Amino acid sequence: MNVWLAHRVSYGETDAMGVMYYAEYLHLFERGRSEWIRTRGHSYAAIEAQGIYLPVREAQCRYRAPARYDELIWLETWLDAQSRASLTFAYRLMDETKTRLLAQGSTQHAVVDSRGKPVAIPQWLREFLSPSCQ
Repeated sequence: MNVWLAHRVSYGETDAMGVMYYAEYLHLFERGRSEWIRTRGHSYAAIEAQGIYLPVREAQCRYRAPARYDELIWLETWLDAQSRASLTFAYRLMDETKTRLLAQGSTQHAVVDSRGKPVAIPQWLREFLSPSCQ
């Protein structure tokens, strides 16, 4: 399931040239993940309340075209892969008309317990992540 999130680039997110600062893309990716989880009826807080945490262990972003101050942009997020103890989310950042690719990327997340120890994805979380859960 792909989830779209609209975002208007604020002045504080831009550099001196009015272009969205490169680190802000990773912040948008985080917002996209949160929205993806929320649209499935959960929240990061609810997952953490069950003792599971999803720290980022790798992040990648390929910048294609600049996002500029006051532009409306769209972020598409989806779960791209999962293994025994990790998840990978993928992202596409598009212009207002969703016809021009601005950036694309991914984040890989370890699945850990409250002590930071890697654990296998629990069955309840696997079910939540499955395509049939909406």
